[in-house]
Amino acid sequence: MKVMKASLFALLAAFAVSAAHAGDYLTDFEAGKKKAASEKKALLVKFTGSDWCPPCKKLQKEVFSKSSFQEGVAEDFVVVVLDFPRKSEMTAEQTAANKKVAKAYKVKAYPTVLLMDAQGKVFKSTAGYNGSGAKTYLADIKTSLKAKKFQ
Repeated sequence: MKVMKASLFALLAAFAVSAAHAGDYLTDFEAGKKKAASEKKALLVKFTGSDWCPPCKKLQKEVFSKSSFQEGVAEDFVVVVLDFPRKSEMTAEQTAANKKVAKAYKVKAYPTVLLMDAQGKVFKSTAGYNGSGAKTYLADIKTSLKAKKFQ
């Protein structure tokens, strides 16, 4: 019985580690900025209504949940997801922090995706989701990053 429990624990731990590396996005904007600065990467900040917004759900399903997107975006970006759910609850601290960032960047529509440098200066902003899929979406943000580097 002990061997079985140990094996199950090891399997679950291995799964958790692999899941953490494959699209485990940050939810703290300030931590994202620090990580982007230390890794010399840009930031991708997604503002979403995960449990009520149809385009947000579609963007998550067709882009952000795909391993090809997760791996490709991690090469150049630190991803921060700021959620504004209506049905599920978050801590008061997380809700307040997300609202503060949304207000600072004048986010009014969901989903909104901002590409920014590690200091928080926006170089690309998109609202909504056109259904382009993970491959095209990733190519578009990487093109935006290349264009920013030539400014």
